[in-house]
Amino acid sequence: MDTITHALFGAVCTAALHRAPSAGSDELPRRMAITGLAAAFPDIDYLGFWIDPLLFLADWHRSATHSLLLIPLWAALLTLCSLPWQWARDHRRTIYALCCLGLLSHLPLDLLTPFGIKLFYPITTTSYNLAISFFIDGYFTAIIVVTLFLLLWHPPRRVALSGLLILSGYLTGQWLLKSQALQVAALQFPQSTDLHALPQPFSPFYWQLIKAEETHYQVAYLSLTAEHQAIIKAYRGKRNLAWKTHHLLGDQTAQTPLIQTAWQHHQLRKFREFAHFPVLYRMDRYQGETCIWFTDLRYTLPYLTPPFRYGMCQQQQQWKIHRLKRFTTAERQPL
Repeated sequence: MDTITHALFGAVCTAALHRAPSAGSDELPRRMAITGLAAAFPDIDYLGFWIDPLLFLADWHRSATHSLLLIPLWAALLTLCSLPWQWARDHRRTIYALCCLGLLSHLPLDLLTPFGIKLFYPITTTSYNLAISFFIDGYFTAIIVVTLFLLLWHPPRRVALSGLLILSGYLTGQWLLKSQALQVAALQFPQSTDLHALPQPFSPFYWQLIKAEETHYQVAYLSLTAEHQAIIKAYRGKRNLAWKTHHLLGDQTAQTPLIQTAWQHHQLRKFREFAHFPVLYRMDRYQGETCIWFTDLRYTLPYLTPPFRYGMCQQQQQWKIHRLKRFTTAERQPL
């Protein structure tokens, strides 16, 4: 989830646990602010992108700062940072508990997305995810915003608990919709056991269906409510799906050895670890240079340029890893 949603969700969690204030009317807003800031803290790992974009994706993002095991450490660090504030010095245990709550509230929201989190880092680097919500979920955020707005006029704890209950219902609905999307894919490919449904933006009824094969993937964009085409035309009804094949090594046999050499190159190892559904993005030929680009189907939308495109460029028999910069067609950065 996005950082703002994390901060707002942490504040709602505090309100849900807070009983009638005993230390003045500003007690609850103060606690909500502390928890909200702590809930946003794990996304500080985004700074790693500016150091090394590929290591950020493969190793740093949603690992140490998103680890359940390291929450006590990060809570202690945040508590220490708050000590110049007089109120924090007088309520150290409270600050520590609120920081733990904020950090803990961050984890389930990121578990909802396809990227997932390394929940038990550093014991294991396995990434866990439910993949029922897109990385930015406007409906989820709207429920939180309305809940916070209603806190101004109604009993905070009751409103916050009601908001969390509505969120639980919304997420349950998303889980059921994912199950329905997988059923649609299973009807199309009854013999396949490697089917995936990934959430899409704008609507919980939009899903990306992926059928994984040994050397390629078949992909379709589904709308569970449309008969033929949804408002965004790339998404179609279950009886009108348009399946497209994506290859890892391309569909031109003559180029396969060169593409395979680029894909297996040791400089691209971290991208291979990061990508769940790696496919060939394109091959570019410049004067005396060939670049072979790969992307991950988890982050491909039918109407946007993929954000993560990494590849190998060969010049004079020498390979060098590059990335295509976000929101650009061909602007590349050597790594």
